Amino acid sequence: MARTWVTQVLFVLIVGLLFADQNLLAPNMTAIGAEFGFSRAEIDQRLGADVNLLFWMLGGVLTLLIGYLTDRGDLTKKLSRKWLLTIVAVIGQLACLGSGLAKNYDQLLWARALTGIGIGGAFPLIYSLIGDYYPPHKRASAAATLGLSQGLGIGIGQLLSGMLGPQLGWRMPFYVIAIPGLLLSVTFALWAREPKRGQHEEGLRELLASGQDYRERFQLRDLPKLFAVRTNLLILLQALPGTVPWGVFFVYLNDYYAHDKGFSVPDATLLVMAIGVAAIFGGFLGGLGGQKLMNRKVRNLPLLCAVTTTLAVVPMALLIEYPVRPGQSLLGPVLIGLLTGGLAAVTGPNINTMLIAVNPPERRGSAFSFFNLCNDLGRGLGAWVVGGMAAKLGRVSAFHIANLMWLVCGAVLLSLVFLFPKDERALQQQLRELSSRKLGGGE
Repeated sequence: MARTWVTQVLFVLIVGLLFADQNLLAPNMTAIGAEFGFSRAEIDQRLGADVNLLFWMLGGVLTLLIGYLTDRGDLTKKLSRKWLLTIVAVIGQLACLGSGLAKNYDQLLWARALTGIGIGGAFPLIYSLIGDYYPPHKRASAAATLGLSQGLGIGIGQLLSGMLGPQLGWRMPFYVIAIPGLLLSVTFALWAREPKRGQHEEGLRELLASGQDYRERFQLRDLPKLFAVRTNLLILLQALPGTVPWGVFFVYLNDYYAHDKGFSVPDATLLVMAIGVAAIFGGFLGGLGGQKLMNRKVRNLPLLCAVTTTLAVVPMALLIEYPVRPGQSLLGPVLIGLLTGGLAAVTGPNINTMLIAVNPPERRGSAFSFFNLCNDLGRGLGAWVVGGMAAKLGRVSAFHIANLMWLVCGAVLLSLVFLFPKDERALQQQLRELSSRKLGGGE
């Protein structure tokens, strides 16, 4: 029991430090641009748009391979999910270290791209493991805890970068995150245990109680089954517009408030941190609340996501339009940022819970790999496209266009109110039928 608890703590910590690297670049874009001799337009394009596009695209492509390996149950003895997570985490942390050591723009660009491999590759593994570490009535809470870890990692990383960068140089934050991350990855590999697949599925209870193992594995010919689940398709559809605002605001908002609104870099960093902190606790509390609502009635979960995502558009618009005044207080933007982050983050852990609930154990890694690919496309392409629009239309107009994507996301989530409960029941029925065939001496 103690080993299981320590494994889960290490799991949370390794995820937090892996995601801490995600926004280390943003607070010091101007300083990095000055070192490399970039103009203001080049800072937005090369450090904002191009770096993030490659970061998310490379990570998104690799996540498909990792998702496939995650679901290959027959590979468990040779390459378990625990070791696979360790490998991608080490790649990510070494790339983080390499970002700080970069001597020119090309080196920095490719180091950031490799960091995306660590984050993108970890995503399907994390939620495949959650599905087997925790029973259904605890998964939303577990997903919320992992979301809390990811959010704290991103927030702490950005805070360290904003505070340490102006004092010790923009490279130092990369070292501060990478070294403990590498140590934790090794510790996790030596200590953690691999959970048994399907051990908490109601539909597999009789099969596992009989002493048999759940040996189903994902094969490429199973792809149509993955996309035949309507909840999967709609979750993938909402991921693209839903992540565009996050990708844009966490890339540009810090520099926008420092350069365009007249705040200092530390103050602008605190504002983005306020959004991040609100997102951390909004996601955590949203996951806990989502678990309670789902335990009462399954359709309540997507309804909660649809409402909060749609409402987040209003405070974000106010944050973009906040007036510039000499000597202005940071209090107003911070309060608006807290509301924005809190509302928008409720959806994250609950979407993850829905994906776990409608996919069998051998398809969860692949489902999350496609979901992560769509997330990465939204973040990377969103930052890249909006960066280009900012050069032509101005930052304000470009940011408003990005913000409206949450309305599209909310509309798609609303349709899940009717479809998600049916798909969740259908999965458990399929698992029960599979168990009956195997117990009866069938296939």
